Amino acid sequence: MREAAFRFDTGTTEIAGYAHDTGTGPVGIFVHGFRSDCQGEKATALAEHAIARRYSWVRFDLAGHGASGGRFPAERLSTWLANLRALANRYAPRPLLLVGSSLGAWLAVLLARERPAVGGLVLLAPAFNFLQRGYAALPPGLQDRWRAEGRLELPDPYGLPGATYELEYGLIEDAAHHDVLSAPVSVRCPVVIIHGRDDELVPLAIGETFFGQLCAPHKELVVVPAGDHRLTVALPEILSAVDRVWSRL
Repeated sequence: MREAAFRFDTGTTEIAGYAHDTGTGPVGIFVHGFRSDCQGEKATALAEHAIARRYSWVRFDLAGHGASGGRFPAERLSTWLANLRALANRYAPRPLLLVGSSLGAWLAVLLARERPAVGGLVLLAPAFNFLQRGYAALPPGLQDRWRAEGRLELPDPYGLPGATYELEYGLIEDAAHHDVLSAPVSVRCPVVIIHGRDDELVPLAIGETFFGQLCAPHKELVVVPAGDHRLTVALPEILSAVDRVWSRL
């Protein structure tokens, strides 16, 4: 049995993805990163691994990304959390293993805080509070302009030379309601964090700070010596972490 493509309407937008469902037992969900999608190397490797081990597994595109509906500049963290929540509802009451990459790790923690059915978290280069931190790092004049005009064009680190992308200021305002670094976070499931020592976008200190404040029945921090933000060099560690957490579900 292979993956089946799906689309479903959340009530606000249409979400697209792929699922391999054995029909019973736990379900793994991969949540991709900011301006990424569910077709990347980690997403596909995890799906292939899950199928080989007969795990039920889902990967999908957040609103404004990939094949899903929505308009990227207009999306909010709350919207993306609602996307993940709606997908989780489709598999209730089965236990969930959430594997989140970057932004996806932030969303996975937010869902785990509110939902006991989340039975495990594997967090890859978790970009906690990156929107707030990015805004705070801008010169005051640029902050004022973004707030006044409501939108801003930013350089695209992964695009062609000179490429930019647009963000609305509402995304920054909304992110402030989802802070996970200023106080301890409690979840009821085992957590594995995998972070590259050479992460060029999210400093390892972010993952270490969160790990130190995290209250969980079991937690691990795996530091990849040569790992950058993409963590593609750490695929063996990622797949091993999924198996370890899956065995606890």
